[in-house]
Amino acid sequence: MRDRLQHLQQAQPDPDGLSAVDLSEHEAAADPDLDSILQEAQRVRLEIQQIQNDVKDLKEANYHMLNKISDPGDLKRDSNAIGGDIKLRAEEVLRQLRLMNRRREELEARLGCSDPTARIARTQYQCLSSALREVMSSYNDTETNHRDACRRHIHRQMQVAGMEVCQEELEEAMEGGDVQVFSPHLQGKTASAALQQIQSRNQELLELERRIQAVQEVFLDVAMLVEEQGAAAENIEKNLQTSGVLIEGGLMQLERATASDKNNPFKKMFCGCFPCYHQ
Repeated sequence: MRDRLQHLQQAQPDPDGLSAVDLSEHEAAADPDLDSILQEAQRVRLEIQQIQNDVKDLKEANYHMLNKISDPGDLKRDSNAIGGDIKLRAEEVLRQLRLMNRRREELEARLGCSDPTARIARTQYQCLSSALREVMSSYNDTETNHRDACRRHIHRQMQVAGMEVCQEELEEAMEGGDVQVFSPHLQGKTASAALQQIQSRNQELLELERRIQAVQEVFLDVAMLVEEQGAAAENIEKNLQTSGVLIEGGLMQLERATASDKNNPFKKMFCGCFPCYHQ
């Protein structure tokens, strides 16, 4: 009796409403694979969120540079620094996503595609891959829009200076990084100021092209990630369909066995002797 009382005292609920027995069972029920998946997904999600913040900062920096609202030194980071940070973070997210994908494949091979933990790993990987693709697409749009704005600004300054330059000539000069070829045709203070604006915008274009070139490999890796994700999804769907066919076949066999069992003549014979058999 004393031993039983001691056991009941140990099982009394704590202030949080969980007894010692409940707590130990809860801890035993924890899934280390699931915990690892969720923790890794949270880290990747935070990195992607930071890339989104960097893209917003890049838009602001590009706007300030294009409109000369403030001195470049007033900004915490210029466009080149922000672009470099985006590249490093995207590469780290890609590395972590590859690790998540390997973990997903290992879980599906060990537990099966329909296992809850494997399905959570697959869902997290797919959602985070899509999030990275979207944020990198936003980054590409930001740089492309700024490039178009710089080109429009250069063309407008050419018109202010009274120069008639065809689009092909302007594109060739900007790609070569030498807009000085137009300087002999510019005269007066207005034309000189326009040339300075043209040179400034052209320098921004050259820096922008270098940023895009530096992150080009990341764009290719993201594109390959999306393709691999699509192929993996098709493979999983085929496996699930195969499993569905096997399950359906098993159910049909079970129904046939049940029907055969009901028509068993021995059970019918015993039923008359033992009325309570089916109760």
